[in-house]
Amino acid sequence: MKVLISYLFSTKGGVETALANRLRMINPDYEVDLHFFADYGGMSIFDGFNGSVFVESNQNNVKSIIDSNGYDIVISIDSIDILKILREANYSGKIGLEVHTTYAEGLTYLKSSLVHDIDFVIVPSVYQKTLIQSVLSDIKIYVLGNAINDNIFYIKDSKWQQKKKIVLWVGRIDPHKNWRLFLKIASKLYVKNSDYYFWVVGGLKSDPLEIDKFEKTIYELNLEKCLRWIPQVDYQNIREIYSMAANSGGCYISTSQNESFGMTIIEAMICRCPVIVNCVGALSELVQDGRGLCLDNLEDHIDEIKNFIDMSDKQTLLNNAMNYVNDNYSCRSIGQKFIHILNEVIYNQAQ
Repeated sequence: MKVLISYLFSTKGGVETALANRLRMINPDYEVDLHFFADYGGMSIFDGFNGSVFVESNQNNVKSIIDSNGYDIVISIDSIDILKILREANYSGKIGLEVHTTYAEGLTYLKSSLVHDIDFVIVPSVYQKTLIQSVLSDIKIYVLGNAINDNIFYIKDSKWQQKKKIVLWVGRIDPHKNWRLFLKIASKLYVKNSDYYFWVVGGLKSDPLEIDKFEKTIYELNLEKCLRWIPQVDYQNIREIYSMAANSGGCYISTSQNESFGMTIIEAMICRCPVIVNCVGALSELVQDGRGLCLDNLEDHIDEIKNFIDMSDKQTLLNNAMNYVNDNYSCRSIGQKFIHILNEVIYNQAQ
């Protein structure tokens, strides 16, 4: 079986990382190629990938790639651009659509007539499936979580001993990730316990105006002496950050307003870093059954957050979280689930 997966841009983002992890241990009987309309520095993520990786924006050239390779299935991620080309090329194979975004403006493309051409949809969570079913009620929707590379993510003994507990936040500096809420929580926690040290990781390429607001808010909340901003960390080294927070007795906090999955959550979990999340979107699926702390409106639960961070025995919780990620989101597990989806699409049966 031959499959082409198409995405607009190749960056060092979560979608590309999850895609590379999914295909890392896939059955070699399934030939999977990747297509990007443009490259913005993400190609290194696919080093060692067995299939072909095409970067091509010219419509006729993309048609030639599809025609010459005889793909049984073409899957588009969060875009209709390849769907236009498939329609004009009279493509006769199966067409899939992966939907990861939860941004309202990002989902407007689902109203396009081109979406009527697709045969199936893949989403990363039950929450996302429910969201998409309200728009595409008559199309088969499969849930396929994001895979994590356990060769990269695992707890690591820290070279540097931390005198204070690190309370960690990872993400873009944008309203959707809700950095402002994290800074408010940090300010209130610090008043209650000055032994916390707050780390914000990410945001190097965020909107300069948003970064300016972020930096001003740090000073407005008097956090400049207890907060460290690390604008960028190489993906291969992010486990060091989670491990340092875990070994310090700290935690990871997500303040996102919505998430279709929650990649940083499972990264923290597998590094045995306790997680606290806003109970929104798919995060409540990941952080339940004794795997972390999931709260509605985090700012209203400062004492509960503090008690969770300072809890002396978290071993059972950390074991539950790590085992859950290993069992459900390993490269092998997600790769096998992906093959099951392809089999059902082509042969109308899961193998």
